[in-house]
Amino acid sequence: MLKTYDFKGMIMTYYIELTLIDNPDFSSFELWSKVYTQLHIAFAEQADEQGKIAYGVSFPKYRLIQQKKLGYLGDKIRIFADSVEALEQLNLTHWLARLQDYVHILSARKVPEDKINGYATYFKVNPKLTVEQRVVHQAERRGISIEEAQEHFKALDLMETFEPYINMKSQTNDMNFRLIIGKKRVDEANIGKFGSYGLSRTSTVPEF
Repeated sequence: MLKTYDFKGMIMTYYIELTLIDNPDFSSFELWSKVYTQLHIAFAEQADEQGKIAYGVSFPKYRLIQQKKLGYLGDKIRIFADSVEALEQLNLTHWLARLQDYVHILSARKVPEDKINGYATYFKVNPKLTVEQRVVHQAERRGISIEEAQEHFKALDLMETFEPYINMKSQTNDMNFRLIIGKKRVDEANIGKFGSYGLSRTSTVPEF
């Protein structure tokens, strides 16, 4: 059951689900980039003075395969809010108009409380340095040679980041970057605001 929280009524009880449609025009990576860019713009339109929004996202098919060091977002995203009116205010049909042949948008609906199996945070992961970058960084920081730094790292089990990501372009400086998305399952809901990508390390969305 969803709990009742005193946070300006922000209980995630409604959602819209988007599904990417397989097509020959774009790969799933390209389509995610186009769709999420538009979602980010829609979210930014609703941001407060601190750049925070009342919308959180989840990826129902999100998977991490540790053995293969692979991460998948899947083909669906859910956008949560505290009311149908709040979801309608996003005006997604407008922002996704050019992609209507590539995305299936369900109308806003109530979160099925009887099917909630937990909560999760979806958050932006800071990109880690590659092994090569760490070697150079250590050499410069310690004032040692590259060879000595390489010996230092040989004994360490360094894992590369393999969470799924979306290729994005910054709206401020036109630079390309990877929006790496992490996920953590939690036992209880924690209601709060989200960043302009619909992500947060502390605010949760329901899983069902």
